[in-house]
Amino acid sequence: MSAEIENRPHSPDAAPSKAIGAKPEPARCLSAASTTSQGSSTDAASRDSLGSELSSRMSSRMSTMSTMSYRSDVSGRSSSRTRRRGYMRPQGTDFAASAKSRESVMSLGSIAHLQYYFARTGLLDGKGGQLARKKQPRATLDLAALEGTSPMTVPTPSTAGFDMDPSFVSMGSSPDSSGQGYITGSPTGIDDMDDFYDGFLEEDPDMLPPTASTYNHREKVIPKPPTVAELKTELEGALRDALKVLKEAKERKEGSYKAPSDAPQYPNMPEENTQSWFELQGMNILDFVTLAIRAAKNYYTAHELPDRLDAIKSEKQIRTDLLGVMEVLKQMATRNFKGGVRDEEIATMTSWIDSVFDILKKEAEIEATEQAERQGWAWMRGDWTGKELERERQFLMSMDPDDEPLPEWTPASSSAELPTPFLEAMQNGLRLVRLHNAAVKKSRRRFGAIPTFHVNTQKPYRSADNLRYWAKAAELRFECMISIDALGIVYNSGPQVWLDFEAAILKWCAHVREEITNELV
Repeated sequence: MSAEIENRPHSPDAAPSKAIGAKPEPARCLSAASTTSQGSSTDAASRDSLGSELSSRMSSRMSTMSTMSYRSDVSGRSSSRTRRRGYMRPQGTDFAASAKSRESVMSLGSIAHLQYYFARTGLLDGKGGQLARKKQPRATLDLAALEGTSPMTVPTPSTAGFDMDPSFVSMGSSPDSSGQGYITGSPTGIDDMDDFYDGFLEEDPDMLPPTASTYNHREKVIPKPPTVAELKTELEGALRDALKVLKEAKERKEGSYKAPSDAPQYPNMPEENTQSWFELQGMNILDFVTLAIRAAKNYYTAHELPDRLDAIKSEKQIRTDLLGVMEVLKQMATRNFKGGVRDEEIATMTSWIDSVFDILKKEAEIEATEQAERQGWAWMRGDWTGKELERERQFLMSMDPDDEPLPEWTPASSSAELPTPFLEAMQNGLRLVRLHNAAVKKSRRRFGAIPTFHVNTQKPYRSADNLRYWAKAAELRFECMISIDALGIVYNSGPQVWLDFEAAILKWCAHVREEITNELV
């Protein structure tokens, strides 16, 4: 039999069996005095006194341990609550350097008020990091320890103190007074004692209420970009300064330079025509010419009418001249200004400055010519009441003065024969397309011109295409909605077509004229 037991395979998860001849385990409870005890009266009295004494000791010990556990639990929870709320009296804390560079952070107010706000409102309770709410294990009683007990059994002091689950003692739970078993529900948790723990975080009299906002919206002041006139003035000043420095370097090289009487005297100046002197002179020239290049670049890129500059001098040639001057400066700095500034280098930089002055001079002449032309525009001034058609005719002729004059504009509604001479001149759409492009060129916003159109209008569909191009371009560029029957105008399909065509031309003229007038005034 023993051999069979030894040879039987054992499972590693199986619980060990009791030893042979072992005594049964005593019950972990103390029975109360029984009325059916078969001992003597003395033994019964002794057992009664012993039971009552042990019961009283056990009750006192459980009460003491429960009170101590509750107090420690309350203090621990209160400290945890205070720590979870995350608020302390500020100790002069300031924002980090990285946060100070962000307008959104600096507009929120002080760190102290932010801490106080979140602490008082509790918005961060139980949210990640150190403030994360830890899971509280549900306090339950191991029912295995109650096996073999009667409703009236009471745990012994040794059992309550060591063998049983310590959470049972710290809960402060006790057997149900009705004798129906022990209470196994969880104690009052942190979420149920918010009112109790709020007392640990009293209001700070030196702080604003948490509902008071300290947000300070700071408007970032963006400086107004300089106008073209200001950029032009800056460019002219930079060019004059650079030209003055180059002229001085050339005269010093030739030996004909005479210092002005009011020239400042600087201490520790190196001796003239030495390497130190050449380096100082070269750095001075480099600074002034670089500032002139920067001013020219700003003026070219910010100009409102770049096509005007392109008509004076092509953009490719302007860039080539700039790169040539920059290459000269690079060569001077590479050789460390040894031997001073050379004659060809001075000539290259001087010629570039003269070419920029020439561009500015020609631009001023073009502006003067345009200003004189505007002075001759009669449609911009005076009272044209009752002479609206004549005013629009004068406007159309001023937009394209190189073209042949337009015939008199008589109203189509009062004309016996349609089309009128004026509408017949517009029938193929070519004159309207040219007028549109001329108006775009004379406005300040030079975009939306008609790039391709039909010059040879012997075919009817080409005239219709020109009319459609004009109507669509008026919608895209001047936001003037025009509705015409292009084929009806080309084929003269009836008087209503000419009335609509005349109304469309009047609408376009009034809209474009008002826009150009507002831009110029």
